[in-house]
Amino acid sequence: MKANELFNAIMQLDLTSIKIKLTHVQSGEGWSLDKANAVEKEYRRFLCLMKSFPDEDTAPLVDVDTFWHYHILDTVKYATDCEQVFGYFLHHYPYVGMDGTFEDEQFRLESGARMRVLYETMFGETYPDAQAAAAQTISTTNDRHASGQTRMTAWCAGPAGQGPIRACENTTAWCAGPAVKITAHASGNATAWCADPAARKFPGQPGLPPERH
Repeated sequence: MKANELFNAIMQLDLTSIKIKLTHVQSGEGWSLDKANAVEKEYRRFLCLMKSFPDEDTAPLVDVDTFWHYHILDTVKYATDCEQVFGYFLHHYPYVGMDGTFEDEQFRLESGARMRVLYETMFGETYPDAQAAAAQTISTTNDRHASGQTRMTAWCAGPAGQGPIRACENTTAWCAGPAVKITAHASGNATAWCADPAARKFPGQPGLPPERH
């Protein structure tokens, strides 16, 4: 796929429902719409890099990885979107930098640095990690790392080249659907905000029947 075709395919993805989930306070991250839109832009760029450099060891920023997680949660849509953009299912491996060794953590950080180089080469803009780290409120209770690249590099990514996952070597970094509208019942907060694929999808998702009013 040529660069322009790749960019167009990724820009055509409808990620509205992912942002709705991320901005939902009870079941998502409670992000503002401005933040969700900003991270959406970086997530689309991340997908461009994953397609353009499938054999590189790269790690996304934490917020981009969070957006990726929520995309994956919508399993039907994610599978369809992967086929549209990549022609295969882009897998996610969430354990890099977590075995407690210096080598594993160093691999995670080096992968984040490699992502920075590829990003700035492809898009001609400064990688947003330092700015994001400076803007983010850091909790000393929950965060062991307070520096830019260390704090902002995620602990998970997709396997390089779609090959077998080899521990720490090829991988990097740390709902609703069609016919039934999900509503809160007497169970209140005990009822989740997701369902199996038979439930009603947001408009624009694959397999969605025309809206009936």
